[in-house]
Amino acid sequence: MNLIISIIIVFFISFNVYASGITLNGNDSITVDINNHTETLKFDTIINGYSVKCSGDKMILWGKPKIINEGNPQDTNVILVDFEHRYKKIKKSVSEGVFGIDFIKGKELAYIGTNQGLFFDLSSGNLKSVGPEFDPTDYNNFENCDKNSSWEFNRYP
Repeated sequence: MNLIISIIIVFFISFNVYASGITLNGNDSITVDINNHTETLKFDTIINGYSVKCSGDKMILWGKPKIINEGNPQDTNVILVDFEHRYKKIKKSVSEGVFGIDFIKGKELAYIGTNQGLFFDLSSGNLKSVGPEFDPTDYNNFENCDKNSSWEFNRYP
């Protein structure tokens, strides 16, 4: 019986998708190492920072668009990369600078640190304004773990 349980546990651990290492290449691409498979992802964004969720299955990066759309002059791109679903990317543009990203404890949400603050829904990719009931200075709102040092980068801390 213990052998069967051990085999089941090893099976699920071996198919767990998470980033074991991330390398910034230049200013517009990253290399992700997942389960000894390396993938390079290129973006139309000059990367100013990124953060990986504690589970290692999702990452949000932010930066300036390489080409400014004069009809809709956005300030910063915010891109969700889902490692679990074949590197699915959801890109949103915000009209103000991003200072950092923190993942909300126990929820599929990330807090985007801007002047006003935004929530990024990790399931749908929707952005939502932060209301006065949320306190971004209370670190108990955010997940906390010992992350691989390559899981966070901020060009302008």
